[in-house]
Amino acid sequence: MATHATVSEDRSQGTSSADWSSTYSNFLSRASGQAAATLELYQQALIRVAEGKLEPTVFQTHFPKFIQANGSLYTNRLSELGSRFLTRLVDLSSSYSRQGVESVAPNFGEPELVPPRFETDNPMRWFEQLAEYAGKLNNRALKAYRKQLDQVAAGEKTPAQVQQKTVDYLSNRFPQLLQQMTELYFDLLNGLNDVRASYEKDYFQSVLALANKPERIPPVVVDLTAPRGEVASASLSVANTAAEKCNVVFKFTDARRVDGSGPAFAPDLEITPPVVELVPGQEQKFRLSLRLDPAHFQEGAVYNSTLFISGGEAFRVEVNLRIVATAATHVVNVPPSEA
Repeated sequence: MATHATVSEDRSQGTSSADWSSTYSNFLSRASGQAAATLELYQQALIRVAEGKLEPTVFQTHFPKFIQANGSLYTNRLSELGSRFLTRLVDLSSSYSRQGVESVAPNFGEPELVPPRFETDNPMRWFEQLAEYAGKLNNRALKAYRKQLDQVAAGEKTPAQVQQKTVDYLSNRFPQLLQQMTELYFDLLNGLNDVRASYEKDYFQSVLALANKPERIPPVVVDLTAPRGEVASASLSVANTAAEKCNVVFKFTDARRVDGSGPAFAPDLEITPPVVELVPGQEQKFRLSLRLDPAHFQEGAVYNSTLFISGGEAFRVEVNLRIVATAATHVVNVPPSEA
């Protein structure tokens, strides 16, 4: 009999260890799959940025709006996840304590205690109800302990019998409790990862959706022509047709000959006014001024630079600057004739 008991105990421990390892492996596999899916969406967003379909600052500019639209949803999901974990944790610990005593001194006729239901509109009330629920569970366990002590005091049971009963209960119940606690914690971790993965998926998909918006305006061409050494100028009008105000900002690329010869260089381009806030329906005229530095511009050669006009998510305009330097103007000073 002793040998059989020993073999049974070893098998139980091996099964618990295997279950723990399996639970951990499943957690890692699930988390890795979620991370891979998020990385794939992130890479797609980077490709859209490289293609010029999204602003390089899209992550910073879009994130506040995404939070405003979806923050409460994910907050509620996290609250529900936390409430489920705490409720089950209280149930497990209280049940373990109560059953240990009731195995020696059963409580008959006690009504079933039902844990409070979490309400997203009043989470603080739920915490108060949870504390009340935990208190009732503890009171029930204390009553069972008291009954056990009364049985010993009345001589109905000996301390040795109570102690042996408790040892037997711990030997049989504690491995199960440990397994349940492990599953509970991994359930919490999986739930947190699920919320995070869902949050990241929704965010990156909303970012990718911006690349398909019809507000993107096709590139326009502006000619900048002037004699070498002088300033070429042009004007542009930008209107905000979106439903919200936006800040208009400018960025431009290096200039280079369209035939590809020679190095690229930063053009001496000035835009006035440099930044303007436009309310919906407002139109603003901007002036472009480019000095055709003889050190960079050859006479008659055609150069190109791209000007990006951005109003955040409201619009993005690409302007191709076609730059041509003509012959320099020569001024001949004729000295006055001598009298």
